Amino acid sequence: MVNTVKKICPFRLRLVCGFFLISVFVHLGWGQTGLRYYFQKGNEAYRQENYEEALKWYQKILDMGLESAAVYYNMGNCYYKLNKIGQAILYLEKARKLAPRDADIRFNLDLARLKTIDRVEPIPQLFFITWWNRIRHFWNLRQWTTVFLIWWVAFFILLIAYQFTAGRRIARFIRGGLWAVGVGLVLCAILWWSNVQESRSVHEAVVLLPSVTAYSAPDASSVEVFVIHEGLKVRVDEQRGEWVKIILPDGKQGWIQNKSLGYI
Repeated sequence: MVNTVKKICPFRLRLVCGFFLISVFVHLGWGQTGLRYYFQKGNEAYRQENYEEALKWYQKILDMGLESAAVYYNMGNCYYKLNKIGQAILYLEKARKLAPRDADIRFNLDLARLKTIDRVEPIPQLFFITWWNRIRHFWNLRQWTTVFLIWWVAFFILLIAYQFTAGRRIARFIRGGLWAVGVGLVLCAILWWSNVQESRSVHEAVVLLPSVTAYSAPDASSVEVFVIHEGLKVRVDEQRGEWVKIILPDGKQGWIQNKSLGYI
């Protein structure tokens, strides 16, 4: 049995590997072609003001398991044109989450919010908390992960260079670089970890129904505490069955049904 395996393995292994690589390349090529095709067809439908058709093409991209700020942005614009403000804000928020510094996304998101009914003022924050949050959200989690890895590699390279450097002047220069990169690495690590924790603990959603009543408990027979409307962004704090506890930007809390929301 062992000898037989040794004899047939080289040829069959090459054959199997060849078919595997061909299938991978074909799959990847088809996937990229399909992606471009769906996106182009969606854009064509959008230019023709056939927004429902455009949404179907963009949804095909999401069904492939892909995420894209451009796709979310276009879908948000389609829903805006269809006057579905809740869905428009939901997908524009998804786009902003992937591209937080994109000016077009922010502009269209602000434009969509002008059509919402609720004007909920957030709780005022101390200036240093606002400043810290702006730095944290300058990039999304993936981007902070990339920046953190770049700083880590730079620190590791400088550390190796310092160990193998003989000259005093060069060693002194590298040591200064190590301190500077080390400080940057610590700051990046803090910002990265802060975004990781936020992604795990903070869940935001957008109200999709025209009007939703919030209750004091996860029960429709409990006391009504407030009414919110389509397009309002809320934070989800807890879930019990079909009910979720939401927190408004001004700090008010209440229970609504989960089906009323679209998660960012």
